[in-house]
Amino acid sequence: MKHLLRLRPSPAMVIACIALTVALGGTSYAAIKLPRNSVGTKQLKKNAVTGPKVKANTITGADVLESSLAEVPSAATAATATTATTATNATNATNAANAAAVSGNKVRGFSQVGGPTITNAQVLDLNGLQLYASCAGGAVTVTAKTTLNDSEISAVSFDASDSTDTSSRNYDDNFLTTDTFAVPNNSNSDEVGSLRFSGTGGKFVDVTYNEEDNLGTTECVFHGFAISN
Repeated sequence: MKHLLRLRPSPAMVIACIALTVALGGTSYAAIKLPRNSVGTKQLKKNAVTGPKVKANTITGADVLESSLAEVPSAATAATATTATTATNATNATNAANAAAVSGNKVRGFSQVGGPTITNAQVLDLNGLQLYASCAGGAVTVTAKTTLNDSEISAVSFDASDSTDTSSRNYDDNFLTTDTFAVPNNSNSDEVGSLRFSGTGGKFVDVTYNEEDNLGTTECVFHGFAISN
C-alpha cells in the first residue's frame, strides 16, 4: 500500500500535464488553419456558393454571361423595336389621325352624306377656311366662311356627266370674316370641283370635292379632301 501511494502524481505533475496537453492542442489547430486567400475554384464544390452567401450588389454586368440569360417575358417583342428612336417627335403628332402630313403639308378628308334635310353642317375647318354643306330634297348647297380677314377664295366646278355643261365659277378677292362664299355647283349630280383659299400670313388651303344626289331620291353627298400648309 505504501508503494502505491508513492506512485500517485503530485499536484505539480498534474498541472504540468494539463499545460502540455493545451500546448499540443494549440499547435495542432495552427497546423490545419488555412492561410489567407488560399481557397480557389478548385477547392469549391459545385453549387457550394448559394444566393444568401453572396453579398448584395456585388455582381456586375461584367460578371454575367448575357447569352445564358432567358428572355424577359414582358419584353418578348423588344427586338422588333430597333427603330423606335425614330419616333422621338411622336408627341408632336397628337392629331396625326386627322392631319396626316405629305411633304410637310396637312391632308384632311371630309364627307357629308344624308338627307332629306341638312342645314349648314360644318364639314371642314382648316387653316382659316370653313366649309358648310346643306341638303334639301337631294339638292346640295355648299358655302365657305373664313376666320381670317383680307383673304382670297376662288372655286370652279362642272357636271362630269353632261358633255354640254360649261363650268361654273366664283371668286372673292377680299374674303372677310363676315362674308359667306357660295361654292359653285351646276346640277348637284356628278359635280366635280376645286377650290383655292389664300389667307393672311401665307396660309393656304386647296380643296377638291364632289357633289352627288343619287344616293336615294332625297339624299345628298358632298365629300373630298383638302391640303394646307
